[in-house]
Amino acid sequence: MKLSDVLTAAKKPRIIDLKGTTVHLDRAVTSLQRRWGVSTKKQNSNDLNRKLQDFERRLSSNDWSQFPWHMASDIFRSFFTSDCREDSKWKNTATVLIDTLEKTERRSFCRAAIDAYIATYNETGLQLERFRAVIRAKPVKEIPIRQKLITDYDFFNPQVAHIKIGKALAESDTPYKLAKSWDILSPHSLGLFQSAFQEMLRENDDDLQKMHRPSFERIINWLRPNSNTKAEISRALGIDALVLPFKKSEPAVLRDDIEKFLIRNYGDPRITPAEWSGVSADALKIMNRWMTSKSLKMFFDIINKFEGSHMWEPRRKFWTAIDDRKWIDEAWVVLNDKGAQYAKSLAEEHDDKAYMSHGLLNFHEREKCFFIMKVGTLTIVEGTHNFKVRVFKNEATNAPILRNRSYSKNEISSVPNWSKGEAFIHDVSGKWMTKTETFMRNNR
Repeated sequence: MKLSDVLTAAKKPRIIDLKGTTVHLDRAVTSLQRRWGVSTKKQNSNDLNRKLQDFERRLSSNDWSQFPWHMASDIFRSFFTSDCREDSKWKNTATVLIDTLEKTERRSFCRAAIDAYIATYNETGLQLERFRAVIRAKPVKEIPIRQKLITDYDFFNPQVAHIKIGKALAESDTPYKLAKSWDILSPHSLGLFQSAFQEMLRENDDDLQKMHRPSFERIINWLRPNSNTKAEISRALGIDALVLPFKKSEPAVLRDDIEKFLIRNYGDPRITPAEWSGVSADALKIMNRWMTSKSLKMFFDIINKFEGSHMWEPRRKFWTAIDDRKWIDEAWVVLNDKGAQYAKSLAEEHDDKAYMSHGLLNFHEREKCFFIMKVGTLTIVEGTHNFKVRVFKNEATNAPILRNRSYSKNEISSVPNWSKGEAFIHDVSGKWMTKTETFMRNNR
């Protein structure tokens, strides 16, 4: 593939005027971008420097062989979303790229400019000012986004665009789909749409506090609009918006739906903390509270599958009451092989991946499953059948650790040493409940 000369006449701006047979390639690149979204993250500086050095070499030698428009577009996008744009070393490159943008009608190149504008919306700089002035002055027909976005939402006005767009998103049941309808390839990118999402949350805050389901579904649509797309940049902000309203109220059905969505898409925060990085401490505390209650429910749901489960009803009522008092700070279920099979079937039955958050016994145990709790400074282990309730004080060194994925027999069945805890037999009369509650109240 050949490129035309760079126009070097003294009184004309130097531009890239690429001609040739790259139309189909450009279309293929654009198609992939539309399907998967475009990343406008700042790329590796060494890689970008190599590209810029090659670009400068081509400028000086007028050698544009094997340099199609999509590569020129990539240079534009990468350059103006990097710190290189304000480096005097690359001033000539910046001038040529902006001059080319001013003169060309090539949509792939204008698309790169739109991507760069969106990504750098909240940034400043001399090169950005000129670049924005040029893109703002271009005929609307040459700009590869919907005219409505420019005329109705002041797309090129960095003082109000994010506010107007955010309000529009806040009024839509499918805000991600709305952004895509404007021919925005990657609404989840940094810059303009990150700010617009924040405005959307502000607009919806009252409805979120009132527990209006559509406002929660709007955020869910933005975070996970389809099976191939998941927000990363706005992830933590969106999770906070979904969870923090429950600090005051917890309508059961809505809470269950939000919990399922979060666990399905980001995992259990106790197991996949990286997916929850940036989420506020308050939201994580609420999620931990939810997962503690879910672990308790999960334990009894699984025990209910075993023979003789009717004997467990008093234990269910007791520990549920303790959880309702919010004494249980953390909880973790440990299952034998049969229990793990039940957990898997329950996860499928309820479409709830939280049932897969549990530890496993690494020894053969046909009968017993276990429930480990933290109550203040105490570690408590409940088990099925004739297992005694173990209550370990903080100074006990043999208490099992929560959130392990595997447990040996010694770890899970150890008994508190004298003066460092207690063990209570599940007697028929129920005295174990009084003893356990009294020990917790006096020592937690």
